[in-house]
Amino acid sequence: MSDSAPVARSVEEQSVTAVIPYCETYTPESMLAQAVESVEDQVGVDTEVVVVEDEDERGPAWARNVGIERAETRYVALLDADDTWHRDKLRRQLRELADTGAGLCVDGSVDRSPLAFTRALLTGETHSLTSSILIDTTTVTARFDESLERREDHLFMIEAAMEAGVCFTAETFDGRDHEDGFSNYVDVSPEGIDDFFERVLTVVPGVRQFESAYYATAYTYLGRQHHFDREYGTAVGYYVRAMQHRPTVDAVGALGLTVLAALYDYPRRLLGGARAGGTHE
Repeated sequence: MSDSAPVARSVEEQSVTAVIPYCETYTPESMLAQAVESVEDQVGVDTEVVVVEDEDERGPAWARNVGIERAETRYVALLDADDTWHRDKLRRQLRELADTGAGLCVDGSVDRSPLAFTRALLTGETHSLTSSILIDTTTVTARFDESLERREDHLFMIEAAMEAGVCFTAETFDGRDHEDGFSNYVDVSPEGIDDFFERVLTVVPGVRQFESAYYATAYTYLGRQHHFDREYGTAVGYYVRAMQHRPTVDAVGALGLTVLAALYDYPRRLLGGARAGGTHE
């Protein structure tokens, strides 16, 4: 990446490459077109678009790494194909990078240190930030871990923040959930929860202090996924594991809702089974 000019250059003189991973299996082409349009509509900043088509479904981490390497500009921003940017997103973020000297800028209304930002990611205080990421490639050398099935974006942001500092700009993009979105096809597992935390530990040994809060959050989330699948017994087991790490209002509340749902749903299932197996003449 050839542009190594100082941050002090005005925003209007900067160019930003937008990297958009795309797989038609998970995102309609019409949504991709809207994402690209939101890049081209950026005000006060020159933009280039790199769409990385993932025809073999190697995953968004692979596509983002390819896009970052293809970019020829100092600044690289990431955008999911099913999201769109606000028109002044890049201009505001570039100014924030210049003002703070950080190498990573993401969506947020609260300033946090790199360690506090890491804690917020681990405990779910902040999430869904990938389409807000802007990096200065002269200070950020981190890349996405393609072996992780989930939260590779969180690991990338943690590495970049610890390496080059992090700053925040509020309301930078619109996330658009849809039925076929990639995140709906990625499973969460206890093994994945452990694996992610161990990866983070290798980058930031100090996160050991957040271990209980992380596992309480992660197991509560896993329990909720099983609740939505009406696997109430399994969900309760994960809530109990969460509270063994740290009792939280979220875990207690989720446990209560699951128990109520089970009490309501179980008689209906019994009645439905009885009707299905009724007498035959």
